[in-house]
Amino acid sequence: MHAEATIYTVAANCQDCYRCVRICPVKAIRINGGQARVEDELCLKCGACVRECPQRAKAISSGLEKVQALLRSGRPVAASVAPSFAALPDAGRLPSALRRLGFRHVSETAAGAKYITAAMLSAAAEGVCTACPAVVSYVEKYRPEMLGVLIPIVSPMIAHARILKARLGGGWAVVFIGPCAAKKAEAERPENAGAVDAVLTFAELGEWLEEEDIQIENCLESDFDQAGEIGAARLFPLPGGLLETGGLLAGGIGVAEVIHLSGADEVMALFADSEISRRYKYAEPLFCKGGCINGPALGGEDDPLRRRAKIIAYAQTAPVPESEPRTAAPAGTFFTAREDFFTAVTENQINKALERTGKLDPASRLNCGACGYKNCLDNASAVARGMAEPEMCMPYMRVLAQQRTDRIIETMPSGVMIVDGELNMIRMNPAFQKMFICGGDILGRRVSYLLDPEGFEKLLLREVELYESIQTRYGVRYHEIVYALREDNQYIGIYSDISHVRCNREQLDVIKAQTLRHAREFLSHQVRFAQEMADYLGKSTARSEEIARRLISLYDHSL
Repeated sequence: MHAEATIYTVAANCQDCYRCVRICPVKAIRINGGQARVEDELCLKCGACVRECPQRAKAISSGLEKVQALLRSGRPVAASVAPSFAALPDAGRLPSALRRLGFRHVSETAAGAKYITAAMLSAAAEGVCTACPAVVSYVEKYRPEMLGVLIPIVSPMIAHARILKARLGGGWAVVFIGPCAAKKAEAERPENAGAVDAVLTFAELGEWLEEEDIQIENCLESDFDQAGEIGAARLFPLPGGLLETGGLLAGGIGVAEVIHLSGADEVMALFADSEISRRYKYAEPLFCKGGCINGPALGGEDDPLRRRAKIIAYAQTAPVPESEPRTAAPAGTFFTAREDFFTAVTENQINKALERTGKLDPASRLNCGACGYKNCLDNASAVARGMAEPEMCMPYMRVLAQQRTDRIIETMPSGVMIVDGELNMIRMNPAFQKMFICGGDILGRRVSYLLDPEGFEKLLLREVELYESIQTRYGVRYHEIVYALREDNQYIGIYSDISHVRCNREQLDVIKAQTLRHAREFLSHQVRFAQEMADYLGKSTARSEEIARRLISLYDHSL
């Protein structure tokens, strides 16, 4: 699966939490048998599921083997390093580390960012900037009617790769290194063929350096093999970086005519209405909230504010080359509406899915979002399309669990009786009613109305956590197990009729142990009775008679 898909599921780690469904902006996750699988043709490759999965069950396909093969091939290989690198620890040592890995030319993709900004302005193109491949993918797949607002200019990655090959020679290979999963899919677009030979994420680069035992903190600080001034283009990883590079925020046009935004919600809102997206002369969207510095495969542990500060500081202090060679490269591109991969469903199919989970009535729809979908109707639509399962609904599963529990209790051959914290009977199953010839009309009464309450009383007083005995009542000899549900303040009794069963040794041991306990209690009571006869005559006599009655009953039925 992961050999073809940009983002794939590590099935062994997927724990049925639906967090990836919740975070995916286009719900490109198919749930099957509780496993969450990314549907590659629906996926934007934004990597949100990779970043958010708590079990690391979502991963980005690796390009490491391909890059290593390029280096072994003997071809000279150049590294195009995304400007978000400056947010990494020891960023100034990265060029040296890459050269140790075998790259013969190491330069900043920001040069391509500056190039495409200039191309956009010189063409007098207006609309939505297209540096972010996840944004382009979203429009192509989910808002094809909005393709006309996209400025047909390639991304900095493609532009820089073309510039490098034009400058260094056609025999060179170019490897892009950045924080983005969508770049892997962008490099494989037919219209971009021949530009980027392979894509690595910063996370993959970190793993590679570790495998080669290259400690970046031990590498020397060194400059990139840069040609020409880059300036503000190093701000491209931040919201508004392109506009800043083109001088569009500082002046030239009014602030009301430009907008920069980031995050799936803002991007989707931009394209939700053509009137909104056409309102601005330039709109610069980045799919990751906060920009490329929050890409799913950036690595490092800094918070977004520290990353932002590092990017700005580097842009202000990076060395400026003396000359700027002019190398031309094609900057134009085109975008294509993708096929609608969603299976069409009817209202009847949706209603059937709602009915299955008990939500056909709108009043019964909690819209809790626990399944990962915004509301119950969206979930039902996904179920009808085969993208989701009814079992994803937590309230539905809770009802099912309760129904199964009820069914188990109702069909148990043993009697079951439940009492509350006041030892009032609140539930009994059919087997219990048959055993003790009673009905639901006695519910609400104290358990002592029907049975010996000793076990329940001991549990209530926390003298024991489980009580077992063999008793006789109403001509029925029964085995009793009583235990507590402390969190619910309830006590459960389970009863088996052993009136017609010949006692085996184990059962006799229970009877003998119980008899011995009662006998000791009887003897102790008689001693106290002799000592305190005057004060306790009435109470002692009554208690002694009760104990004697139990002894006689036990012996009568154990023989």
